[in-house]
Amino acid sequence: MNVLAWNCQGAASRTFRRTLKLFLQDFKPSILCLLEPKVFGDHANEICFDLSFDHWIRVEAYGFSGGIWVFWKNEIQVRISRTHPQFVLLEIMEDNTTPWNLSFVYGSPDHALRRHLFEDLSQEGLNFHGPWLIAGDYNSVLSVDEVSGSTNFSSSRCAGFRNWIFEEGLINVGFEGPQFTWCRGLSLTSFKAARLDRALCNSEWRMRFLDASVLHLPMVGSDHAPLLIRTKESQKCAGLRNFKYNVAWSTHPDFSKFIKENWNADYDLDHAKEELARKLQDWNHSSFENIFQRKRRVLARIKGVQRAIEIRPRSDLIKLSKKLQKELEKILSQEELYWFQSSREEWIATGDRNTRFYHASTAAKKTTF
Repeated sequence: MNVLAWNCQGAASRTFRRTLKLFLQDFKPSILCLLEPKVFGDHANEICFDLSFDHWIRVEAYGFSGGIWVFWKNEIQVRISRTHPQFVLLEIMEDNTTPWNLSFVYGSPDHALRRHLFEDLSQEGLNFHGPWLIAGDYNSVLSVDEVSGSTNFSSSRCAGFRNWIFEEGLINVGFEGPQFTWCRGLSLTSFKAARLDRALCNSEWRMRFLDASVLHLPMVGSDHAPLLIRTKESQKCAGLRNFKYNVAWSTHPDFSKFIKENWNADYDLDHAKEELARKLQDWNHSSFENIFQRKRRVLARIKGVQRAIEIRPRSDLIKLSKKLQKELEKILSQEELYWFQSSREEWIATGDRNTRFYHASTAAKKTTF
């Protein structure tokens, strides 16, 4: 089972929706947690409906920050044990196995309020037992190694976090990817980074899920990296089908010029179309390239740049990271056009496009272009 936890820092933007749907498509989490969504009431309900999960629960923000949304699918059973301004406690059952406990955390940036999180989130105080996984944004670090500069570290501010981990008998699940899960600043002088997001568990959970792992995904559309928690080894995804024509080509600035230069009016219509189609395929490989390949390559570059920033922050790397994130946003927009075209359904462009709907329609019609 895959679990995705992300401090998205606002769930209303189109960038957020595109990025989230990329993660949902690629990793297919059974449980999704969004922290600090900054959306309330009816607007929040609309966004929750559009994400196409079977069930969800929302804990509204306390003051100007916070908020916890949790979504899950019918393939698992979830019982809500406790809600709190800074955490939710859930009981998870899958495939008729013994239940285990899952908490999602958003630690307040206010140090005084964050103390309540560590006081209230305890097995003894909440009277539950068994395997326990806790994931999210703690707004705390454990050591100076988890911040980008020693001047950004305060041992006294970390004491409550360290004591809570010790008293609850928790261990780090570990992670793959860059260490820092949060960064901010557009220049070397303003740049800050830290490992604010993590997954912890008790020994019972670790023994039950020996193959579990945590992946720090690239920071895209938020200052925080999403956490992908895999309770089993991931399976290789099937290859993507080839396509003949992609309406997203029209978003390329040279597309119109290419059509004008390569349409031969001296040929009959069928011959002209065949010749243009051949040249378009060549142009796709040389200039536009496959959307999915570009997406994977840009994501890999973002990951590499963010790792380099972690090792040695530089202004040019910080600017490159922001530039690559904008490039990914453009690619995700083009991918939406591709699936929209493939579905051949009349769909009103609201900015809340349902990628799962596109995939289902495409598979059902088996349409090629």
